[in-house]
Amino acid sequence: MSARPQFQDILRAAPTGTVDPAVDPDDVFDMLLGAVLTRTLLSTVTARNRPVERTVDMILRMLRPLDGPV
Repeated sequence: MSARPQFQDILRAAPTGTVDPAVDPDDVFDMLLGAVLTRTLLSTVTARNRPVERTVDMILRMLRPLDGPV
């Protein structure tokens, strides 16, 4: 079972111009999965206790086209 297809559906449903078409959705999913697993399993790495919203903001920045809205 994988959430990858649902993640790809979310990216496809995003408003036009909000996701860079050059971004590989599998790369983004792998990065997101790694961030979640690290936060969950490696408490020493996450000792800084950054809010989840910070991770979400970084992912949105990564997906945004270079000439897209700030």
